Amino acid sequence: MNTINITKLTFDVSSLGPEALLTAVRPYYAYLDGERTSTVDGYKYTTAFPAHGFATLDIKIPGEKRMDVPPSEYIAVKYDNLMVKLYRDNNGKYQLTAKAENVHKAEGKRT
Repeated sequence: MNTINITKLTFDVSSLGPEALLTAVRPYYAYLDGERTSTVDGYKYTTAFPAHGFATLDIKIPGEKRMDVPPSEYIAVKYDNLMVKLYRDNNGKYQLTAKAENVHKAEGKRT
């Protein structure tokens, strides 16, 4: 019998591919007793991965906004200590969640 909890495992983030394109930034909020507050806890960085057909993943970084991206544009980025995990949503579907410590422009890449 397998007893490993799949939601406790993390992905090898190198499987996302060599390039990450930041397309949008928006705040995420703190929750208290299951209710959303007006306190900004950090920011979600919507990132497209060309190696996966430009599929996107929201990557949370707590604290202040690290960078912004103009509408309809993108910036090639790198994440510090990116971690991606599975979770099961309220409908029983598996989803991905991602967090990092920081984001910065990728060197040698054009915006």
